[in-house]
Amino acid sequence: MKQQKHPNFIIIGAMKAATTSLYTYLKQHPDVFMTTIKEPMFFNNFETTTNFKLQGRKTKQITTFEEYYSLFEGVKNEKAIGEASPFYIFNEDCPQLIHKHLPDIKIIAVLRQPVARAYSNFLHTRRADREPISDFEIAFNKEEERKAENWSPLYYYKGKGYYAEQLERYYTLFPEENIKILLFEDLVQNPVGTSQEIFEFLNVDNTFVPDTSKKANVSGTPKGIFGWLIMKLRYYYLIPNIQFSNYLPTFIIQFLFKSAYNKAEPLNKEVTKRLTQKFYKKDILILEKLISKDLQHWLS
Repeated sequence: MKQQKHPNFIIIGAMKAATTSLYTYLKQHPDVFMTTIKEPMFFNNFETTTNFKLQGRKTKQITTFEEYYSLFEGVKNEKAIGEASPFYIFNEDCPQLIHKHLPDIKIIAVLRQPVARAYSNFLHTRRADREPISDFEIAFNKEEERKAENWSPLYYYKGKGYYAEQLERYYTLFPEENIKILLFEDLVQNPVGTSQEIFEFLNVDNTFVPDTSKKANVSGTPKGIFGWLIMKLRYYYLIPNIQFSNYLPTFIIQFLFKSAYNKAEPLNKEVTKRLTQKFYKKDILILEKLISKDLQHWLS
């Protein structure tokens, strides 16, 4: 009987915090195996029957261990076996489920300034033609109403930014030495060094240098008819959580996205500061102590 392969690390989030870029860098390492489907989101969907409201096309969910473990059938001699599902950090049930079935797993999280993350999340859903509201602040403040109407967590722009609350659930269950927290800005500004930190955490060769020239999943808005067509192909007719980078050369991907999308307008700094102070200051101060990182730049 063929022995099932299990993951020994998971990237749990956060959404729109460069987890796709990290997935791309890790995938290049000869001793690291990453699933072809970048976001299996298995533990979000395991033993659940919730039918969330979601604009646009719904993807097929992986709901059984047989399907989940089949994602790792391609493992050969890799030491680090992983997947990346950025909704795991937010979902309240995931820590318990992961701990129950994979108690020795290593946990990786990438955190981004919560308002910046929320805005990027909003741009992502707008780009995918899933967000009917064009104003970020209005959509941001619609969260409670949408929760009451059973909208998908994809639209919980505000709630997904309370990282201290979310990570405490993991620190309660997993030993601290099995949890690695990165900051989005460190991954963006020093992708090689940050990737090598992760290689060391995963006990693989940390001198390996990945190609970090690919900018994965950058937010923007469709540009004309061509951009609209690319958006429809990507989010409706292709499998959204399989990465183009698995099949197309970098220069083709860069050309397609440059031609199809306008660069997103940055969020007004005053809006960022106001929303941060109003909604996230307390959580950020708790988070600083929890992960032992200076986050004062997030507040200012």
